[in-house]
Amino acid sequence: MFIGWLKYADVAELAKIAGESGVLLDGYHIKLMMMHAPHLCYGAYEEGSLVGAAVGVVYEKSASVKYFMVRPSHQNLGIGRRLFETLLGALQNEAPCLSLRSTAQMRPFFEGYGFATTAEVGRYLNVGKVPPFSFTNAQAKELDGGNFDAVLRRLDYETYGEDRSALLFDEMERNSSLKFALPNSFQHSSVINARGVYLGPWECREGFEEEAEKMMRGVLYFRGLKKVIADVPLQNRAATDLYERYHFQRKETFYHMTRGAGETVKFGNIYAFSL
Repeated sequence: MFIGWLKYADVAELAKIAGESGVLLDGYHIKLMMMHAPHLCYGAYEEGSLVGAAVGVVYEKSASVKYFMVRPSHQNLGIGRRLFETLLGALQNEAPCLSLRSTAQMRPFFEGYGFATTAEVGRYLNVGKVPPFSFTNAQAKELDGGNFDAVLRRLDYETYGEDRSALLFDEMERNSSLKFALPNSFQHSSVINARGVYLGPWECREGFEEEAEKMMRGVLYFRGLKKVIADVPLQNRAATDLYERYHFQRKETFYHMTRGAGETVKFGNIYAFSL
């Protein structure tokens, strides 16, 4: 078994590993990570076959572990530890603050490397059961703001305290992207597989909950025939209350974990994380 850089030809096999491991993965997103930071995309290979991967990305001031998985048949063999330590070593040289999202099962593993939980994250799911609401052409036109890029750049910097726009803009340039913008909020959603839509990133300034509700109605109006998935910081009660009012169900809990100094995320602005 050896650790090497992922190749575009590995994406299909990585999607299979994700399915076996219960990891939500979007092939477009993986390719985007490989385009932005190929030196942070590692695969574990056994006799030439991919059995695991660890993928990271760097922003202006911080770095994140985006994907980390090992095929179930190859777990508990030390492969995951080798993969993670390889990626961690590279990320430490890129930024002083690192973040990742963990399951409850994996949290002790990451704590062993100095990561601490800073927020709980709920995965919310809607499968088309929504309360009645009105949505007009005029409301759709209001959401279709031509200033999306400017709102995102300004609000995401306010929320995260750093410039993440280069990666986010590329993430949203796919054929299935649906983008809304209002003066104090923006929302993106995209189709990630035949059955599902991933909702995020979605940010709204605290105190402007009426804008968030307009966007919720918009995405359900346009996407409501598919399964809509969103990962939401549970400490943002305005956001979780909105999801529950529109009949989303909380299916899983994850943990936003960080290591190092410098994270200043305003979780109250986040209605859905990006992948």
